[in-house]
Amino acid sequence: MKSPKTLILTSLADEPRGNHSDGNSSDPATHRAERPGIAVTLECFIPGEIKDVFDFVAAQDVLPKILTGYGLVPAVASTSDVSGPWDRPGSTRTVHLHDSSSVREGLTHYDRPAFFAYHVSDPSFSLKHLMSHACGQWWFVAVEGGTQAKWAYTFHARNGLAAIPLRLFVGTQWKGYMKVCLNNIVDHFDAA
Repeated sequence: MKSPKTLILTSLADEPRGNHSDGNSSDPATHRAERPGIAVTLECFIPGEIKDVFDFVAAQDVLPKILTGYGLVPAVASTSDVSGPWDRPGSTRTVHLHDSSSVREGLTHYDRPAFFAYHVSDPSFSLKHLMSHACGQWWFVAVEGGTQAKWAYTFHARNGLAAIPLRLFVGTQWKGYMKVCLNNIVDHFDAA
């Protein structure tokens, strides 16, 4: 597998309790109830203008092009049941994987061309036993010759026992899945 020259693993760690990716909860009871997330963050340089990179990565139809599978994580086959324009927070869709499983995804933030975020829930595959939900976030910064992209993905375990195999999955499988995705994005812009 080819790796982008500037791919950097910035974290694979438990997110502190109360560090919510949406920043909306200030209720102390909510913070106590929320289990820490298992987060991985990757960065890479993409040789494209920031608006073009953002539009490609955030596009409604991009997932089968960039999420092509890794190890135990199947490729995305398609999306369906889109509830609204994919540039509008609150829109949801079903993501279908090549192994016939699916997951629900909802857009939570969209600030073109700098940031977007989404919430993932209801997996129909084995992760349903380990995770309650996950959150993904993308940041884009214009730099000389292209765009610096950062992708953070945080899984939230169903319980403390589920966190052990979930952490193993994130570190060995999901991190590789994210690297393949970033490679595919870089390849797309290298070919342009």
